[in-house]
Amino acid sequence: MFRYRTIMIISTLGTLLIWVSGQLFWTSVGLGFTLFIFLKLMMDMGKKIPIIELMTTLAALQWIVGPFIEYNKEIHHFKYFMYVEQGAFMAYVVPAVLVFWIGTRIFRSRTELEDINSEVNDLLDDNPFFPYIIIAAGALVPYLAPLFPPALGFVFYLLSTLKFIGIIYLIQSDSPFRWPIFWGLILFTVISSISAGMFHDLLLWAMLLFTFLAKEWNLKLTGKLTFAVIGILMAITIQGVKLEYRYAAWMGNYEGSKAMLFLSMAADEWRTGEIFMPSYEIDMNVRLNQGWIISSIMYNVPQYEPFAKGNTIKDGIATSVIPRVLAPHKKRAGGRENFRQFTGLSLSEGTSMGISMAGEGWANFGWLGGIVFMFFWGLFIGWFWRLLERLNRFFPTLLIWSPMLFLQVVKAETEFGVVLNHLIKATVVVLGLVMLIKWIWELKPVFEKETPDTLTRRENGS
Repeated sequence: MFRYRTIMIISTLGTLLIWVSGQLFWTSVGLGFTLFIFLKLMMDMGKKIPIIELMTTLAALQWIVGPFIEYNKEIHHFKYFMYVEQGAFMAYVVPAVLVFWIGTRIFRSRTELEDINSEVNDLLDDNPFFPYIIIAAGALVPYLAPLFPPALGFVFYLLSTLKFIGIIYLIQSDSPFRWPIFWGLILFTVISSISAGMFHDLLLWAMLLFTFLAKEWNLKLTGKLTFAVIGILMAITIQGVKLEYRYAAWMGNYEGSKAMLFLSMAADEWRTGEIFMPSYEIDMNVRLNQGWIISSIMYNVPQYEPFAKGNTIKDGIATSVIPRVLAPHKKRAGGRENFRQFTGLSLSEGTSMGISMAGEGWANFGWLGGIVFMFFWGLFIGWFWRLLERLNRFFPTLLIWSPMLFLQVVKAETEFGVVLNHLIKATVVVLGLVMLIKWIWELKPVFEKETPDTLTRRENGS
């Protein structure tokens, strides 16, 4: 508890210093909260599976820090700029992020990584080849997908991530092959991402895997912060090189090694110092700042487009719950229609942008209603995590699979329909898999093996 009080004191002092320096009240609160939730995320890495903290941190960075940088620039992108004044924007977004966090805290997590590690050890003691089977299945799935109807594309996409779930099991084992296999998988994923020119899943899985690595490596806060800085620099480099690399690799008919092409471009960015140039900085913040979309919605709704009054929420629930075979004409989950309608801006063909949860809250309900919507969304996420903790007692190590469930949910740019659609479908797939695993390997429920100390910790919370 002392550590959490410490980061609260640091964040509060940071908020006051920012406010005294002349920043607006809500801007100061938002930046102070971003510092707090980032430090809490770092502290929880290696102790819990801090998916909610990661989700909140990404939202704070993209909805508060990115817009703050944009508001304080002298040069702005011709399209991706802030459409409303800073005071009005921060007075909506900062309370929205805060109440989301408060909502998630009503259902507090009670499971520590140490508990999960004990469950994994029990499983692997009896089934030492289990991780290898899961990794092999995840590696094989992409080659089987073309043999099945496109309608099953999401299922096969999800199953392809089994290799990461398997590696989470493996790094918690005492296998002498765990680190060679781990680094081999990471190298394969990096090369595959470079070849495809798609890096989003690579970055997401790196963040989701880090909490398990932090525990195995017994990292202290300074070590975790060091890795965080390295990760940020890698993300900046990838984002900076990505567009130029895609053009050279795809449009330039490049026939050499794409991995070497990417690495040489990245090295040139650092060698020439272009990564620190103002134009590069503007481009980078465009990618960080999702607030420009929210601000364009605030400008457009209700001045030019009336409030949706919950219609996109109802559409999102229908899209997620009702199978397409029963409603072939139902609206697809995704960002093109909502983006055009609520921002009033156009999108080129083949481009899709989400309006985010905060943007959707404003588009439907305005300032107060949007903040209330974010609170209930946080309440739902907190309840869902508590439900997973309870189900974990019946399906041992279920929480290991949680990154698959939250792969789209943690992203700050996604909107309600996309998030709920992923969460429901992924839950069905994951529960089916863990039930199958429980049946094949005859796993006993956790509560049949709990010690009094473990039970007490679960009941009292961490």
